[in-house]
Amino acid sequence: MPPIINGLIYGLIFIFALGPAFFALIQTSIQQGLKKAVFLAAGISVSDVFYVLIVLFGMTKALETDRVKFWIGLFGVVMLGIYGIYSWFKTPKIHTEDTMMNESSDIKQFAKGLFLNGLNPFIIVTWATWVSVSVINFDYNFNEQLQFFGGMLITIFSMDLGKAFLAHRLKHLVTVKFVRNMNRTVAVILILFSLQIVYFLVTNFV
Repeated sequence: MPPIINGLIYGLIFIFALGPAFFALIQTSIQQGLKKAVFLAAGISVSDVFYVLIVLFGMTKALETDRVKFWIGLFGVVMLGIYGIYSWFKTPKIHTEDTMMNESSDIKQFAKGLFLNGLNPFIIVTWATWVSVSVINFDYNFNEQLQFFGGMLITIFSMDLGKAFLAHRLKHLVTVKFVRNMNRTVAVILILFSLQIVYFLVTNFV
């Protein structure tokens, strides 16, 4: 089977990935519209591409020192914690199409996706693992690895768009109470992820 097709298939594994970026994607699609969610998904995807390229080109050594890992993880804790607290106290609103357009810029949504996903230290561990799988299980050379991961990234981005589209289609069922509960659910999830990173930092670097 061609590596790119294999990658497209293996990318489906990430349909069950429920990280902080996933919940932010659903939240954004419902509250701010599909267009904003697409830019958020694009930011998430770019951060994945960045980490895949880092791993493939053997630059992970720059991220392997304990000091670098610690500070990346600590920054991730702060960012997830801040966004979690903001989501908890955010005033629930039901947006019209006009207010959705004015809620935040597309660039801000792109940056949010980039940082939410990119500052999660478990992302690079995940991609480093998959690079090992592609070498050991499939015996891929560098070009074949590029095709394999290209296929995976296409599938993951497509699934993110599908999740955003589905959430957007269901927004007519959304009430103020639902938005408040969703914001607080996202807040709890983000804070739990930040605590998970704290545990990782304490057990590995303290």
